[in-house]
Amino acid sequence: MLELVILGLALLLTLLFTYLFTQLWIRTAKKFRLMGKDMNKYDHPEIAEAGGIGVIIGITIGIFIYLFLKALFGSDTHLAEIYATLSAVILAGLIGFSDDILGWKEGIPQRYKPILTTILALPFMTLTLIHPYYNSFESWRVPLWMYSLLFVPIAIIGTSNAINMVAGYNGLEAGLSSIILLTMAIKAYSMSELWISYMALLAVAALIGFLAFNWYPAKVFPGDSLTYPIGTYIGALAILGNMELFGALLFPLYYTKLILYIKAKKIDKVGDIEEFGVPDKNNHLKMPNKKIYGVTHLAILIQKKIRGFATERGVVITLLSIQTLISLIVLCIFYFIS
Repeated sequence: MLELVILGLALLLTLLFTYLFTQLWIRTAKKFRLMGKDMNKYDHPEIAEAGGIGVIIGITIGIFIYLFLKALFGSDTHLAEIYATLSAVILAGLIGFSDDILGWKEGIPQRYKPILTTILALPFMTLTLIHPYYNSFESWRVPLWMYSLLFVPIAIIGTSNAINMVAGYNGLEAGLSSIILLTMAIKAYSMSELWISYMALLAVAALIGFLAFNWYPAKVFPGDSLTYPIGTYIGALAILGNMELFGALLFPLYYTKLILYIKAKKIDKVGDIEEFGVPDKNNHLKMPNKKIYGVTHLAILIQKKIRGFATERGVVITLLSIQTLISLIVLCIFYFIS
């Protein structure tokens, strides 16, 4: 009971701090002209960039409060794992924030990002080498060195970059991440990995605080300041919670995006590919290309089939609904095979 009270207080404070810091950041971004155009609206209004900084601060403070309250009542479990996760997430936030500040088109070159995000895997490579029980692939006869030096960095690089792939719509990145993290929290709880479940829920609380300003019509963009850290956080919880396969099955939308991107570049030889739609005066969205090169384009098509027109909010709700369905299916699969 005490543990639930501590968690509840930490969740509330995480949401509150994220809300307040995001609100403060919006004012600061406007003051220093750190603004970007909202491309899915006809008049392209300018709104604050790099809002993910508020989420990182909220998660960090929330976890600090949670650990302090636990220590106050005599519990100090998994401190190394939690601080390793925080260090990687904060570094990911710095990388993402740097990219946001440098600019959408002029930021860190795409080819360097996998290299930079490889660094984020080092804390988890270290932990898995020291603590072999994190090698959930051991039953598949995967050697510890291979798991730590190959599978772990692939997981962190994949998740840290994936969240950035399906983006560009009000509430989309934070919404999808919230559903994935909530699903992982449920799975971790069923495995009695309570600390993983609590960590996931703290991130969900921070994302909800952020969504108060990022939902349509958004007052702030998440930017790479959110996508890289949250992706890293998801990857870390999957590794430390022995949920690698479970976590991987939650990403079909992102795999689909990757396949469509490769098709566009390698087969159709398309130049710049944007997730954005093309808004008309009614803010109804049209496809940016004749072919589908992203899951947001697919959502535009679905919306048109259902409603006769597509809107930004409709596209986001469509994709959140698909992700929720994916999460429920994966939970059911693991429930019946466990």
